[in-house]
Amino acid sequence: MLNVGSLYAFSLVSSLCVLFGLNFLFRKGNLVVAKVLAVQFLLLGYLMVAAYFLLPENIIETPYFFRTLAPLFYTFPPLNFMFMWHLLHPRAKFNKKHLFFFIPFLIQLVENAPFYLSSKQTKIEEIKWMLGQGDYFAFSERFMWFDPICHVYAKFAMYLIFYVAMVYYYIRFRRAKENQILFQKGSFHYWIIGVFVFRICTIYYIWYTFIFTDNGKASFIPIDYLLIAEFVFHLFYLAVNPKLLDVQILAEQLKGQEPEPKTEQEIVRAEKEDERLLALADKVEEYFKTTEVFLNSQLSAELLGSLTGHPHRMIGQAIKLKHNISFRDFLNNYRIAYIEEQLANPDFLAKSSIEAIAEASGFGSRQSFYTAFRKAKGCTPKEYFSSKIG
Repeated sequence: MLNVGSLYAFSLVSSLCVLFGLNFLFRKGNLVVAKVLAVQFLLLGYLMVAAYFLLPENIIETPYFFRTLAPLFYTFPPLNFMFMWHLLHPRAKFNKKHLFFFIPFLIQLVENAPFYLSSKQTKIEEIKWMLGQGDYFAFSERFMWFDPICHVYAKFAMYLIFYVAMVYYYIRFRRAKENQILFQKGSFHYWIIGVFVFRICTIYYIWYTFIFTDNGKASFIPIDYLLIAEFVFHLFYLAVNPKLLDVQILAEQLKGQEPEPKTEQEIVRAEKEDERLLALADKVEEYFKTTEVFLNSQLSAELLGSLTGHPHRMIGQAIKLKHNISFRDFLNNYRIAYIEEQLANPDFLAKSSIEAIAEASGFGSRQSFYTAFRKAKGCTPKEYFSSKIG
């Protein structure tokens, strides 16, 4: 039997998991990330209780918990992924498509249903037979469809796939420029990294014990202790950062507060600013048409600002507002339009090489010419010119 200290520790952590889970689950206004975390806490609370009663010295007396944990291990990878997803997107609504992640859990649950519905005596006989085999993966075909080791392989694959997905979305989130401030003033990413560490330990344990050495059949699966350690980490993190218990604060610190509605004066000021920028965009276009300044290979927004007397930053903003493209793309579009005008002369292509055309139209290099042309026309200059000749 477990000593009194271990039993108290088991009971304390299990009770905390249930209390935290119920708190997150039923608190009004909670975000999806809190609901997902609540389900994980509640499952862990059950896992700890069941793990105690599944110890060899207790299992015969309480056979009702036998095989109830196996399906649950299918739920932790998708729940962990959903926790990560909604932690990075706290204002996102629950996606019903995520329910498909739990199909393997339902399959094993239905598979084990005949054993769950059998009598206590039948359960005890099955457990004694298994213990007599000295193999905790021994099973009777009347109660199971698949060899339990098949489920181990499937769970390992799920843990690995969802772990890769979690890392992918986390890296993409970190690279987003609008999220950089989170990693300067916040500590949420340490929470995520902690989850990664525990999750990779679990994946390694499953691989090493059940696939590489095949030692898992000789003892009960201690993987639940890794999950316990992971959720103790959650509890510790929330204890050190109690403000995270308020999930509205969590959302605000992750994605920032919702912008306050603009006042009428601010709206009028913004409209006047847009009018100024649109007028500037018209002046730039007129300047391009009358001077053909775009044929200058050194032309930039800074140089154009010097030539026209307008701030170069405003020029870029004006082009973006009116045409929804960058100044560089706007400039290259004029150069390509100039080339198309020259194509009206049948001798233009015959007497000019691609390098000469690129230089004459303002492109500083053959590479920049090809890049801009492909972006604008979807093909190379050579392909485009060939179609014109044909």
